[in-house]
Amino acid sequence: MASVKQISVGATYTKNLGNYQSLKVEASVVMDLNEGDEYKAVYADAWEKVQEQVRIGLGRSNQSEQHQTEQKGSLQPVATNV
Repeated sequence: MASVKQISVGATYTKNLGNYQSLKVEASVVMDLNEGDEYKAVYADAWEKVQEQVRIGLGRSNQSEQHQTEQKGSLQPVATNV
């Protein structure tokens, strides 16, 4: 009978940034199963780790977007006489 020795889990999240731009966050993990491990429990743990990494990636992107917005907001219009 065949046995499961590894479990691979991956996720991709694509966020539309508007103006024809998008951000793609990817995460994956490969987990080795040891003797006595329940594959369903290892899969659930792997999935949790991948989801957390995607959330971290999205959080970093939100911070980056916020920083860029703050920089844009700090620009002052220049009055010109034409």
